[in-house]
Amino acid sequence: MTRPHASSGASHRATLIGIAILAALAVLMFSMFDRRSSQDAPPGALVERGMSPGHRLLNEEAGGTLPSNSPRIPRADASITRASARFGLSKDRVASLALSTRNAIAKSQPEDVIDVLDAALFATDGMAPNAVPALPPVLAAYAQARLNGAGVPEARAVTRSFAELASKNRAPR
Repeated sequence: MTRPHASSGASHRATLIGIAILAALAVLMFSMFDRRSSQDAPPGALVERGMSPGHRLLNEEAGGTLPSNSPRIPRADASITRASARFGLSKDRVASLALSTRNAIAKSQPEDVIDVLDAALFATDGMAPNAVPALPPVLAAYAQARLNGAGVPEARAVTRSFAELASKNRAPR
């Protein structure tokens, strides 16, 4: 009768520990490659898992990465969420349209993407859901007013006038 080797239990345990270490390393390496740093990625690729639409939008506006505790992020997220619900578009689409509008204005003068979102929300505030005009023309009205020299408050007023007129002339759904 042969006795089991005392080392076979230790060998099995060492194998299991080795497998666990390799699995942990694989998970760690995957998470490192999954998250891109702002140094390796172009400005349009500043997207990390778990980053809010507002944070992504502000990163793209800044051309870099804002700290996650920036006080502007909750405001941008709230504006994107409200605009998404009001205009019936995805948050990503709202953010994309707002950034495009901001970039068009910023070629001539400083512009804040949150002001762009706020103008669209102000312009359609209090409108019945079926009376709200589409977001692109509302943003175009704001951009046109800003590019014609209006300040933010004046451009918001012009945009509101446009949205009211557009809602009156809108075909019923």
